[in-house]
Amino acid sequence: MPVTKHIFAILITTLSLNSTCCLAQQAITGKAKNTGHTGPDFKTLDAKILQWQQELHIPNVGVGLIENGVIVKSQVYGNDHQGKPAPRDMLFEVASVTKVVFTTLVLKLVQEGKWNLDERLYNYYVDPDVASSPYAKEITTRHVLSHQSGFDNWRWMNPSGKLVFNFEPGKKFNYSGEGMEYLRLAIEHKFHKSLTQLSDSLLFRPLHMYNTSHEWDGKKDFVRYARMYDSEGKEIVKTDYSVQASAAAGLTTTVDDLSEFAVDILKGAHLSKSLYSEMVKPQVEINPNLQQGLGWRIVSGLSNNEYALEHAGNDPGVASIIVLLPKSKRGIVVLTNGDNGLIMCNNIVRAAFQDGPLIIYKAYKSAPVSEMPRAIKLADSVLNGFAGSYKRPDGVAVTVTLKDNALVLKMSGIPDLNLIPQSQDRFYLLDLDAKIVFTKDDKGQVNAVSIEDGQNVIKCAKVYN
Repeated sequence: MPVTKHIFAILITTLSLNSTCCLAQQAITGKAKNTGHTGPDFKTLDAKILQWQQELHIPNVGVGLIENGVIVKSQVYGNDHQGKPAPRDMLFEVASVTKVVFTTLVLKLVQEGKWNLDERLYNYYVDPDVASSPYAKEITTRHVLSHQSGFDNWRWMNPSGKLVFNFEPGKKFNYSGEGMEYLRLAIEHKFHKSLTQLSDSLLFRPLHMYNTSHEWDGKKDFVRYARMYDSEGKEIVKTDYSVQASAAAGLTTTVDDLSEFAVDILKGAHLSKSLYSEMVKPQVEINPNLQQGLGWRIVSGLSNNEYALEHAGNDPGVASIIVLLPKSKRGIVVLTNGDNGLIMCNNIVRAAFQDGPLIIYKAYKSAPVSEMPRAIKLADSVLNGFAGSYKRPDGVAVTVTLKDNALVLKMSGIPDLNLIPQSQDRFYLLDLDAKIVFTKDDKGQVNAVSIEDGQNVIKCAKVYN
């Protein structure tokens, strides 16, 4: 997800526990070598994760920690669906983290001289929806991997429902899953092989990622599958759990496999120094706090001149994140299976690294730290006036509840949003740029709540009994 549009993108793309939180039996832990920094306290981190699991209703959390280029902890917390300790090879979907895995595959093709970052994709593929656009002859791999393709995130977001160029490729940042899929089709047309075949041969098997796949029939090894849960801990039951191959989302993997992938990135991904430099070089600015590389988002300005490579993913019942610190060869992988997983991912990153709070702030907020809104105190009698049921324009239910002198906004497929008051009717979110604004009718009664992210606004009307 794009960070400045993160929550808005989640909202748009989701139109649509009774287990005891015990530790997995097969945890791997260890002590990092002295690298001039303080590593995480595993015992304290374990206790915090167990507490957050209970509070956020997330049955399973997979965590991989890397110190000095070595995996020092790989663990899955919680129980499986049958109430047994979750296996370390539990299968998680990772949503948009898929994009950095796909990016690595593409760069391996470039490394082998079989693909070119700046060759125009029309030599291999043109989507029928944009065949008449002159921009179809301009778009390149670099444009796609740096999210400058000119496409919406998904074509159905366009009023016509068709793929369109919103701007000339290479002119600005706009997060796009469609761009990744466009590139996938171009590569498949050239090599006459599927994404799954290419990834298995060039990426997964060489890294021994035998539990990782771009597609899944929804049946094989289902007993190991991390089923998905909403923000209250209720299972999101599906009639079909299969996953179709995509360059943008849907990758199924384990915490061990994705941690091995992370280690490979920290060690250079078997790319030349010049190509690796292109991957981690800022290609375009997302906002003053964040830049976009090839696939990865780049958080700079950390301690000891360090920078971070970061990418997160969210879908209903799915949230994941990878944060890598290339200079100190440190990293973390977090996989979850709950709607509140975004909160869990951010909490763990903050707790695991000294610069964790700064990394998460810069990854999710565009304003300088000095411009962070100031919270004010509102009485329960005032806050209670905002509580109630609302409805999105597409009919999806939205609820605002008062709990412990705070408002919580709930909506299917997204994390619970804790609203922090900055005025009598305007609230902000701790990690996300979106603002929450309540409006009133002529009688002073609350009649709507709007979720605003820049020029994007979702207005939800109050439902009266």
